[in-house]
Amino acid sequence: MKLLLIDRDPTELAGIKWFLHTYFPGDVFIEMCTSISEVTQSIRQFEPDAILLNIDLFPNNRLNALYRDLQKLSGAILAMTTEPLFKNALKAIDLQVAHLFVKPIDLELLKQKLAAISLRTPKITDYAQEATNDSFYYQLFLDNKSSSIEPTLHFTMIEPEHHEIFNKLYTWLQQTPIHFHMKTYPLSNKIVCLFDTDDIKMVEKDVRTLIKEWRLISNSSLNIGIYDGTPTTIKNMYALTKRALHQSFYEGFGHIFYASKQFETQPFDPLLTPEEQQLLISSLEDGNLEAVKTFLYRLSNEGIYYEQDDLRIHLTSVLAQIRRFMLKYKLHEKAVIEQNYRQLFHIIIEHPIFYTILNSIISFTQTLIELAREARMEKRADYVELALEIIDQHFKDSALSLPFVAHKLGISPNYLSTIFSKKQGLPFKRYLQQVRIHHATKMLLETDFAISEIAHLNGFDDPNYFIKIFKQQTGITPNRYRKK
Repeated sequence: MKLLLIDRDPTELAGIKWFLHTYFPGDVFIEMCTSISEVTQSIRQFEPDAILLNIDLFPNNRLNALYRDLQKLSGAILAMTTEPLFKNALKAIDLQVAHLFVKPIDLELLKQKLAAISLRTPKITDYAQEATNDSFYYQLFLDNKSSSIEPTLHFTMIEPEHHEIFNKLYTWLQQTPIHFHMKTYPLSNKIVCLFDTDDIKMVEKDVRTLIKEWRLISNSSLNIGIYDGTPTTIKNMYALTKRALHQSFYEGFGHIFYASKQFETQPFDPLLTPEEQQLLISSLEDGNLEAVKTFLYRLSNEGIYYEQDDLRIHLTSVLAQIRRFMLKYKLHEKAVIEQNYRQLFHIIIEHPIFYTILNSIISFTQTLIELAREARMEKRADYVELALEIIDQHFKDSALSLPFVAHKLGISPNYLSTIFSKKQGLPFKRYLQQVRIHHATKMLLETDFAISEIAHLNGFDDPNYFIKIFKQQTGITPNRYRKK
């Protein structure tokens, strides 16, 4: 973009020029004019895309030749004034200026106005780039040892934080002032940009500007990978730069990543060990969210990195244990919780940022722990039925007891004792004795086993104690029961 600055104060114009060159490095060509008599000649020779003029300098005469030159100008006009007087506003209206600034000029606002003008400025179609697009993509994905980019170009790759605004990003890149010395090649979710310069410092400056300005207009971030290694094929540059961008999984967005600076990954077994499974289940049952956090955050120790795929597999294994916890307390029957569970699965599989995945798991786990606590308080989880199943399966084991069953269910013995007695109408110990005596009576009638052996097979280590309990419940001894 060509910009003509018109004012009598050369110092002020120099300051504006410096600011704009800092923001639009190599993209704005600026001429200064400090004499009214030279303005017409400057306009005709320079043919600016935009003019920033001090409107106080111009006479209010529509027939003035300078007025006619300004009105014929195809580019945009920005004006500035020392005093916001009505007569100056009329001049601005006559000239149809895009904006009237009051001195001192707000440079950030000036920058925005010029950027907007540059978006509307017709671009010369880069037919050379269009003609070479196909060959570039061939070289990007096919192994061709002879393919390379010119030594005066720098290979970079841009990745947006949100892929749904990918098209908006590509359009914006084509319209930014930096695009004048940058070729863009869209991929599925990234954009390859070739900067027409051999100065990597200039590339770094430009990409920082892109990150900053994109955040301002979209409220989202970019990651940009820069190939800074030795000359190689385009395919290799692409592979190494793409690999560098993978670091965003740990680092997040809003960063510049260099192909030469990549972290080394450590070996990692993604599957949970039985001990890790038990630790997770115990932490959930105890409502120990801090233990769950510690278990997950061990994966994000500073300076230690693992392959993305291994971490995602590991976290789906964690989610499987969480699922077991949900089923136990019937939390999957809640539509919102079930929907959140499925969303969490997709976050683990697809989300680009590791810390977001961890925090999503922790947040969901916290909700489940609270709901499970409420389920216990409201007796929605049918622990008594679960306890009866355990008794039916393990009544032959003499070690079976109320504390054993409570531990297996993940609740306190006192709580189990209370709800069991309330629902069954008798204490846990008495019910267990009834189950054992019931099975013992069947064996007395159907087998020739000795009384001591029947006692042992039904969970009684002491035959005499078995006889005592049997008589309490049936009114006669086991021997007489068999004979009768």
